[in-house]
Amino acid sequence: MFATAPLEAQERVLSLEDALELARQNNPLLRQAMNELELTPAGMRAAWGAFLPTFSLSLGTDLNFNRRLQAEDFFGNPIANPNVEWVTASSSSQFASADLRLFEGGARFHQRGAERARGIARERGVEAELIATGARVATSFHETIRQSDLLELEVAILEGKRLDLESTTRLFELAVGSRVDVLAAELEVQRQERAVRQAESEHAKAVLALRAEIVAPDMGEFTTRGTLPEPFDPAALDETGLIGRALEQSPVILQNRAQVDVGRASLSAVRSARLPTISFGTSFFQNAYGQEYSAAFQPFSTDSRRANVRLSLSIPVFTGFSAERDIANAQVELANAEEGVRQTRLEIERDVRSRLIDLRGAWDSYRLAELSSEIAEERLRLAREGYRLTTVTFADLQLAIEGAANERRTAIDARYDFIAARIELEQVVGGPLDGGTPLP
Repeated sequence: MFATAPLEAQERVLSLEDALELARQNNPLLRQAMNELELTPAGMRAAWGAFLPTFSLSLGTDLNFNRRLQAEDFFGNPIANPNVEWVTASSSSQFASADLRLFEGGARFHQRGAERARGIARERGVEAELIATGARVATSFHETIRQSDLLELEVAILEGKRLDLESTTRLFELAVGSRVDVLAAELEVQRQERAVRQAESEHAKAVLALRAEIVAPDMGEFTTRGTLPEPFDPAALDETGLIGRALEQSPVILQNRAQVDVGRASLSAVRSARLPTISFGTSFFQNAYGQEYSAAFQPFSTDSRRANVRLSLSIPVFTGFSAERDIANAQVELANAEEGVRQTRLEIERDVRSRLIDLRGAWDSYRLAELSSEIAEERLRLAREGYRLTTVTFADLQLAIEGAANERRTAIDARYDFIAARIELEQVVGGPLDGGTPLP
């Protein structure tokens, strides 16, 4: 108990779920997409508020100062002012008005539909960024485990070469081996130590890349640990079914479809500008005037009051072709949005086919790499036994060691290449694959 290190000094073990949760909380790209969601409630309130009357209130007060050196007689001729002094007057006024648009050709309904479609597009954008962030974090997380496995492999190879050095030294002492073999074994140990240092550097860079993805610069040292998904044979995956699922549930294409809905509603709203508008309004005005400062800053003026009620019909006869310009812009935006959906469908179909080919290729590479690794390990075992019995030379033993190490490295890389290919395919599909682990 006394030898246990403090909790703060212990290295944290980070799981994939922890990394994903940190990325959801801190990733700037994801936070920017989520911030866009705050625009939806405000936009919907504004769309509903267009159906409500508008109300305005203004309050004002004036002070007027006048000093005249000349005046006019009864016939309008200028004469000198016999009483030159400052004359002060004051006034206060209050004005209130309310307006209600009764009919605008349905523009407000179309604008509300466009705002709703924009909100859906923002939600789909968050989903797409969430999937993309999860894919990047999962790929970086598995890369740290790959480099950790490679580091363990290099350390194990180093231990084996040290044992080979001991065996070679023992054979030399028994006058069975040569000094050349001893020097070669020492050189192999030094080379492998450099390989271990290189593997440590690659692991540190992989951890640094994961730290950047989860955006946790202040978090202390940590290691990654988790259960890796087992590779599976993708031959059972239905290519047509995956394409159909991607076209149906991919957040990217759903976001583009929402943009098409925005374009349709915006075009309908712009076309409504050609229709007449009917509005109803009322206003109330009161003011007061006085000499000196008697009428200044009066909150309720009573000297003069008036009010009116109005009902107006406005018919857009000629607007300088601005309406035609706005309609043309809306039509082009709608057409571009529809073409964007078509382009996205083509890209998704291409990406599903391409990444499914990559997944199948990664599976074949993984199977062959595992088989080659088993053969190389068996060859190395027999070479070591032969070297102890002096029936295999030191050079042949080194060839067997290097062959087994390379095949093991290839097998580790092939396993993680399959995991990366699976994540990329699930990112395009927008969901888990049949027979595979769901995308985090």
